[in-house]
Amino acid sequence: MHKSPDISIIIPCYNAADYLPACIDSLKNQSIGIGGLQFIFVDDASSDNTITILNNFEAEFPEQTVLLPLSQNQGQGFARNLALSYANGIYILYVDADDTLAPYTLELLLQHASKLNCDMLEFDFIRTEQAWLNKSDAFASSVSSYQVTDHISRQIFCTSVPRFGTICNKLYRRELLIKHQIRNAEYLVHEDTLFSQLASLYTTHYAYLPVPLYFYRPNPDSTMLKVHTNDLHQFDRLQVQLQFLNECEQRGLLQKYYLAIECMFLRTYYIDTLLFVLQRFSTAPLSKLQEMQNTVLTCFPSWQNNPFLINQQTPLEQVLLSTLEYSFSEENFEDLKMQLQ
Repeated sequence: MHKSPDISIIIPCYNAADYLPACIDSLKNQSIGIGGLQFIFVDDASSDNTITILNNFEAEFPEQTVLLPLSQNQGQGFARNLALSYANGIYILYVDADDTLAPYTLELLLQHASKLNCDMLEFDFIRTEQAWLNKSDAFASSVSSYQVTDHISRQIFCTSVPRFGTICNKLYRRELLIKHQIRNAEYLVHEDTLFSQLASLYTTHYAYLPVPLYFYRPNPDSTMLKVHTNDLHQFDRLQVQLQFLNECEQRGLLQKYYLAIECMFLRTYYIDTLLFVLQRFSTAPLSKLQEMQNTVLTCFPSWQNNPFLINQQTPLEQVLLSTLEYSFSEENFEDLKMQLQ
């Protein structure tokens, strides 16, 4: 019987030729070797030399590689979902094509995930290029763990345990993702917030490794950073969060974990979006801000009574949530921007 790979690594690629070679080098030079790995690349209709680089990799490692070239650009959410359907590893790791891993990443993650029976193993990342930790120091680092055992521990986990909402700094058990149909939103920016939130609602065995293993390269041509001031496209986060709320309701999770979902929704739909608008918009998008307020107050009219939200909120979150109590105007929008500065 053919043994399943230990880890399937999913790499969506779009016009990544300038950075992809460094990403690939960090993958194929892992200390664990490549025998137990599966690489799934999706070329999202790139117009540069990306497909040539991927063809060369596939020719070098045909047994470990699945290459999925798309004829039309579909976006990261679609690419990640498609790749997951081809994955057969015990664990799943998502890597963006312009990022890199520490050379011992997969060996270290597999060691801890196997020992702790993890559904989700979270680790740190860096945003500025720097030397990785010495391997012996990285392997000597202690891991903290959290196990969801009941209704309360689930809500505590969802609202306060995972440190980042990103998809690329976590190793996931594939069985969990497939069984519960954990997917990214498609054709929208902020697609991975849906994935991360749904995954947290099903994870039972979680661990955190305080070691930087992933270099998130701030590529100026990426979807997230190639954003212009007042770009309404960034309000895609609102649509993704409404998808999340709908998924929770359809799955019977909303009633079961109402307080946690309320907290997650307000933080991502309202707090994160409002903070982005205040930082990136030169003029107040008043109709969108009013839409956000109306949605929150319609979906969660008693949000002020949520103990997870109130007891965990930071001073910044407190300021941003206070805006739900008044209507936005150009004047108070500018005042709020001044407060944040």
